[in-house]
Amino acid sequence: MDHTVTIKTATATATGSRTLLVLIIASLASAPVSWIVDGVTPSFIVYPLALLIGLWRRSRGAGTLYYAVAGTIFVLVHLPWTWAAVTGAANNPLDHSTPAHPVEWLISLFLLPLALAVAGLLCWRQQRR
Repeated sequence: MDHTVTIKTATATATGSRTLLVLIIASLASAPVSWIVDGVTPSFIVYPLALLIGLWRRSRGAGTLYYAVAGTIFVLVHLPWTWAAVTGAANNPLDHSTPAHPVEWLISLFLLPLALAVAGLLCWRQQRR
């Protein structure tokens, strides 16, 4: 009976780890999309670098909680853009002379980092068991 629990735990950890990796790759891929749509911004220089540092930490057996923290900080910093996307604002919250890109903002500034933060936290909790 103990072997069944071990197999289930190992399967859950592997699935969570794969999900986390897919979200990392999707977040990294959203940076060039943002550069094309919004131009090069500091957020999409720093965040991909933070994700790459997380991959390095992950290769050494750590880093899942790091992704939870990095994703949460990214979401919190970009709440004005998320709010603008949800409310249908016509302009960028930081520079009113540039247009809004609500779909891109909602996906790259809110949904992907939030999913990464949740996945990082769940993987970290699973690893602690």
